[in-house]
Order: sequence, then C-alpha cells, then structure tokens
Amino acid sequence: MITRLFLSVAAISIASAASAQSQPAASPPAASQAPQQVTKAQFQQNVDARFGAVDTNKDGSLTKDEITAAQTKALQQAQAMEAQRIEAEFKKLDTNKDNQLSLAEFKAAAPAIKAAETPDAMIAQLDSNKDGKISAAEYRAPPMANFAKADANHDGILTAQEVNATRRK
Repeated sequence: MITRLFLSVAAISIASAASAQSQPAASPPAASQAPQQVTKAQFQQNVDARFGAVDTNKDGSLTKDEITAAQTKALQQAQAMEAQRIEAEFKKLDTNKDNQLSLAEFKAAAPAIKAAETPDAMIAQLDSNKDGKISAAEYRAPPMANFAKADANHDGILTAQEVNATRRK
C-alpha cells in the first residue's frame, strides 16, 4: 500500500510540477507537456498536501475516522470513474448498437476493483510511536524514504526515468 501510495504521489507530483511550470492552474497538463523531473521539495509539498487533505480537523494527526472518510471518498471517486470506463467499454463492445452485451463481453470489460487497505492496518503500519494516530512526520516518512531510494543519483530531483525504474523493481 505504501509503495503504491509513493508511486501515486510521485506521478501526481510530476504532473503537478508540469501544471505549475507550463499552464494556468485551472487547466490540466497535457500528457506531452509533463515535466521530466520533480524536486524533493515539490514531492514533499505534494505529500504534505495529501496529508492536509485527509487531516480534516487540522490537528496535525490522522485518525481512524479521517482515514476512513478519505478512503470512502476515494472509493466513491474510483467507483464513478469505473462506471464511466465500463460505459465506454460497453459502447465499444456493443458493435451492433442494440444496447446488449453477452455475459462474456461484459465480464471482459469490467475487471474487479481491489479492496483498499483497512484504516487499522494503515495506522499500524505508519504509527511509529504507537499513539493510535498518524502525525505528519509519520505519514511523510515512507514516501520520503521511497523518494530517496528512487533518486538514483541522489541529487534531490526525481526524474521520470527514476520513477519508471522504481516501478519496474
């Protein structure tokens, strides 16, 4: 889960850097305009922003309730995106345009969504001082350690090539 979180943050950090470097904030970056690198400071800023988004009461710690709420929201967003993807696949597979698909065609277009890690497991994994809450420092530690591992030349800048190399491992 933490490695997937790191890779997601890295990809978002690179996309966020592209947006900040080349486009107004309101428009998303085009795939061809994605930057080839993200600095450690940009990466940490993104990690901190993700932490802040989950820390709804702004007390500097993530509780089980805050993690549950964030996971629920993310699941709802994933379900909405999956529904759109399934609709597009359905239209693509419905070659005779009769609004019907065979069971086999439908199963091929709708792979299962994996269940997310439980809040208890996430707290157990990240809560290094075992106080039942996740502080910003505890939340930041695993992705920043992964950043350091991925930063092959240790220059404090994560390139797309380094992210891709990390994904392949």
